[in-house]
Amino acid sequence: MMGNKILEVKDLEVKFPVRSKLLASKEEKFKIVIEKVSFSIMEGETFGVVGETGSGKSTIAKTLVGINYPSAGEIYLMGRKINFNKKSDLIFLRRNVGIIFQDPVGSLNPKLRIFDIILEGLNFEEKYTKEEKRDKVYAVAKKVGLNESKLFSYPSELSGGEKQRVSLARAIISPKKILILDEPTSSLDVSIQAQILNLLQNLKEELNLTYIFITHDFNVIKYMCDRLGVLYYGRMLEISEVKDAYENPLHPYTKDLMNANITIEGNSGFESETELGEPARNGCIYLNSCRFKMDICNRDPPMIELNSRLVKCWLYDKSQKEDYIKVKGSN
Repeated sequence: MMGNKILEVKDLEVKFPVRSKLLASKEEKFKIVIEKVSFSIMEGETFGVVGETGSGKSTIAKTLVGINYPSAGEIYLMGRKINFNKKSDLIFLRRNVGIIFQDPVGSLNPKLRIFDIILEGLNFEEKYTKEEKRDKVYAVAKKVGLNESKLFSYPSELSGGEKQRVSLARAIISPKKILILDEPTSSLDVSIQAQILNLLQNLKEELNLTYIFITHDFNVIKYMCDRLGVLYYGRMLEISEVKDAYENPLHPYTKDLMNANITIEGNSGFESETELGEPARNGCIYLNSCRFKMDICNRDPPMIELNSRLVKCWLYDKSQKEDYIKVKGSN
């Protein structure tokens, strides 16, 4: 059951410095990776963020746990505005929002035993006795389906599915409100993927978690998520209920993704990232690839509300009604 709004992101921008090729140049340049992205998530919801490689999905994930810092915009967690320059706000953010990365190998210290890796997830400001720590580790290992015999192994001795269970145990050993799942099953065999997804569904109900599920895979979105946001080169183009997006995708990019039949192996159906065309620098970012483009698309469209859905496309602007009907009829 969904409750109150737990997370709100307003006009988020994230940019990274770009090194100049000129050694003598002192001018610092930046590349905007996320631009004016807004969305909100309800307590108990699973919100999917879908997009191809390079769309900025992981950048958003890392920003929401304080690894990346936003260059503009606002983030509210449980009504509290997060000041990324304030230590207490970052502690509040990281205490309530956990993350599971795509590659468990890269996120697990190969020199530590599994017991100690899971212990890393305990809130550092809370003090526990040795016995309390042990009990917590054993309890969370059982919760995620990790055999006790694995607790004193090293990551290299575990299977891919077991490593992801370790990552999950580390993330939830201290209670969280939101768990960000950044492609958590894409590196696993299909049979193991199903086990992890079912485990995540069970934990969500048991622990009253809210999920942000980041993936390129519409099959996973359909199985796991209530709503989805479609991301393209750092811009959010559509937000809607998953059922609505499947039955009637609004944005031309969403339509193209659906038609490409993105599979659980991650094959988009496009031969290369450039087959769709490069993102436009002016106007609608999907202009160079859109088969429905109009003259007005040379201007950046607003995010338009359509019933309970949001879409960043001129096709749905009331002033473009005639063009919208013509395109709609030809689709």
